Amino acid sequence: MPIKYRVLLSLIEQQTLKQVVHVDNVARHKRIHAQILPALDENGPALSEAVAANVCAVSIPTIQRVRKRCVEEGLDIAIESIFSRKGRRRSLNGEQHAHLVALTCSKPPESICHWTMKLLADKLIELEVVETVSAATISRELKKSDKTLAET
Repeated sequence: MPIKYRVLLSLIEQQTLKQVVHVDNVARHKRIHAQILPALDENGPALSEAVAANVCAVSIPTIQRVRKRCVEEGLDIAIESIFSRKGRRRSLNGEQHAHLVALTCSKPPESICHWTMKLLADKLIELEVVETVSAATISRELKKSDKTLAET
């Protein structure tokens, strides 16, 4: 099977990776990622994924993930991060989040003593602030608001 993501490291990048591997106080995942990339380098040994996985004592999906991240997001992200920086888009944008906070601070409907996550979600849909939203998303967004307020 042809390799979709080709790792081609410059001499400076190779030296950077060697430094990361030889530093004593470095996170385990950083050291492992710094060992994987030179093994895959087509300017160097260019080991197969199976051999690199065996040498570095990791799984083949880990090899593939580090290779892809290096090509798509750069060497720094491939070494430094366990998780990809691409991530998902936020469920609510700033304006929608402001509507949620304002709604949370308002009085709940008659015969209801307080807002629930489900009621907030339904009200946002009813007001056409969002097309769809779950109670879990509402909860997550409100937790983010609490953290932001606590930090200021």
